[in-house]
Amino acid sequence: MTTTQSWTWTWTPWRRHPTASLCTFPTTTLTWKMTCGRLGVASHKPFGSGSPPDQSGLSALEKEDVVDSKGTRWRCFSTGDPPQESRVNMTVLEPFLRVLSHGGYYGDGMDDIVVFSSCYLPENGLENYQYVMDNLFRFVVGTLELMVAENYVIVYLCSGGQKDKLPGIGWLREWYTTIDRRLRKNLKGFYVVHPTWYIKALITIIRPFISSKFSRKLQFVESLQELSQLVPTEHVQIPDGVRQYDQSLSR
Repeated sequence: MTTTQSWTWTWTPWRRHPTASLCTFPTTTLTWKMTCGRLGVASHKPFGSGSPPDQSGLSALEKEDVVDSKGTRWRCFSTGDPPQESRVNMTVLEPFLRVLSHGGYYGDGMDDIVVFSSCYLPENGLENYQYVMDNLFRFVVGTLELMVAENYVIVYLCSGGQKDKLPGIGWLREWYTTIDRRLRKNLKGFYVVHPTWYIKALITIIRPFISSKFSRKLQFVESLQELSQLVPTEHVQIPDGVRQYDQSLSR
């Protein structure tokens, strides 16, 4: 394991927590090549369309976490080009980690399905909401870069999550502009499932801040059946609330 130096990241929409800008304890630099070779994340075998996700690499990441003297569990990511170190408070994120999951593979079996479930997001009335979202931001960016090897799609499950759980415009815009260029280029589809009027309005507002290429990848999906026609869904972790909402549409 190597010792990393401190890093600085200017992030306008969010005020960074003073303890989040330094990664002073020994950490493994999870660069792309090391991740593929050592952890197995995103180092694909010929799975085939509809294959279940390989979680072995992501489980190995937990072993890299460091617990400080107060019992707080931290995880370091090295992302971007040039690489930047970011430290994530995994203890504070524990109730919200299901927001991001791997839904298997599609196409020739080399392409990832990444699932983002809004029902697992924190409510914006949470006392330390900004700090939680700051850590969640870095967790999503870092995990996504490790999870995805080549082409991928994002399935955004809207139903089951209240309006007060939806991330703000600044959070969404910063997420897209911060992820590595490779991830922006390799994103082949962004499927918004069960979009509410609020989601549609939110996306309309942020369209001027995103590229025309991304806009063409964006697609509203009205039902889980329609989603299954776009990507195999047998290994997509769909929350009960989302299934119940989908069933109510056909009544």
